[in-house]
Amino acid sequence: MAPSVSQATLDHLARRLDELAAEFPTRPEAVDLVALADDIATVSHHLQHAVERAQERFTAPATVHPPERLVLFRLARATAGMAHALDTLAEALTYATTGFQREAVPDLAHSPLRNDPQVLRMLTAEKYVAARARLRNTASDLRTAPPPAGPAAPHATRPPAVAQPPQRVRP
Repeated sequence: MAPSVSQATLDHLARRLDELAAEFPTRPEAVDLVALADDIATVSHHLQHAVERAQERFTAPATVHPPERLVLFRLARATAGMAHALDTLAEALTYATTGFQREAVPDLAHSPLRNDPQVLRMLTAEKYVAARARLRNTASDLRTAPPPAGPAAPHATRPPAVAQPPQRVRP
């Protein structure tokens, strides 16, 4: 039987995503294309591991009980956040490898900024900041446990009527 996926699993993934996001550069001077490729590989690794973990659990769906299903649902949502961050980083790498002027700014063909490496670094730093925010939001969502499902709150009812003694009617 595959090991279960628990809140501890989500907490571990959240810590790893936070650590990775903290290493992302925020200034253009700190952008390094080799590090960018490594960051893409790392996010991809975490994404693949999360998907494999969920797949392992659903090989025997009868053994996945409702609390774990909720955790797996949250893990699936986290994979969407990681995929979005991965896409953002891949865009930054595309700018660098295929010519950012075609991808990022289509009307830049005749601009003196067209081949400026500083502009490339600024665009890449902006993508890093966006990916960092996405990973941090995803990590935060993983840590936030939903409230436990408890019994429904009782409906407000009117208090029972107090019996009043009959009043005498005077003739």
